[in-house]
Order: sequence, then C-alpha cells, then structure tokens
Amino acid sequence: MIRAFISVNLTPEIHRKIGEVEQSFNIKGIRLVEPEMVHVTLKFLGNIEESMVGDIEAALKNVTVKPFLAGFRSLGGFPNTRSPRVIWIGAQGDFNGLNEQVEGLMEGLGFKREGRFEPHVTIGRVKFPTPEQKQKLPQLFEKYKDYDAGSMYVDSICLMKSTLGPNGPKYDVLKEIKLAR
Repeated sequence: MIRAFISVNLTPEIHRKIGEVEQSFNIKGIRLVEPEMVHVTLKFLGNIEESMVGDIEAALKNVTVKPFLAGFRSLGGFPNTRSPRVIWIGAQGDFNGLNEQVEGLMEGLGFKREGRFEPHVTIGRVKFPTPEQKQKLPQLFEKYKDYDAGSMYVDSICLMKSTLGPNGPKYDVLKEIKLAR
C-alpha cells in the first residue's frame, strides 16, 4: 500500500519566495511546511494498492483542462484568520476546473468525491494556540494579505507518494501527466 495524492507541483522560484515569507511565521506552536514540499493538492487518495498506479495514470490522461497561468497570492487561514488551524497562500487559475475533472475521473475508479475545493497551498499548521500567536498572527495576516509569491505556467499534474516519517512527510512523484495542449 502507498499513501497517494494528486497535485500541481510548484517551481523552485515560487518555493524560494514561500520560504522567505514562512520565516515571519516561525512562531512556537506553528509547524511550517518545508518550502520545497509546498504544492496544490487536487485530490487526496489515501492508501492505495501499488497496482492502481497505472489505472490512475491512465484516467488522469483524460483531463481536458488546457495548460494555464497560475498565480499564488494573498495569505490567510482556515477556518479563519482569528483562530487558524492552517496557514495558506491562495492559488489563482483554473484549479477549480482541474479539481472537478480529477474528482470525476477518480470517482470512476471508486474514490469518493471530497467536499468543497478551495485552491491554495498550505505553508503551515497551527498545532496548539499560544499567546504569542494570538498577538502576532492577526498582524501577520494583515501584513501579508496582498502577498504575491509569483506566477507559473501549469502544464502538468502529478500522482504523488507520501511517506510519513518522524520529521514529517516525504513526497515523491510517481507519475507526471502533461495537460492536453
């Protein structure tokens, strides 16, 4: 069994910019995501049989969304900025169309559809609220509300493997599928 998800992976330049902004959020109780591991999750598959990789790849080749320009802007928190559990940067572009097609194709393979999709990249998780967070986070969300991590051309999606370890997850590309031109 492998733990898998489908994503849009980011460019090294966007990872670098995210790493710079993450420094401001290096606060006790916040677990930051390693900048080079930040991505847009289109669909979390969970544990799958390794034998399904070929079927998933074949299904994903049916995505008809054309390559598009994506922007990574604004910074916020889920469920809200007053008491966030997740710190994110918004993802702009045809991610909703991409997600809708991926969900439909994966449903055809027996995966349940997920709920509402909010295009974003997760840069941190709030493990436990602290007085320092309550003081600093509202100021940081205000400071970075118009943040711009840059743009990139999205021309592929990836089937990823996630290996959980004591220092957090490790991600490996199993298959990269180019978007139809």
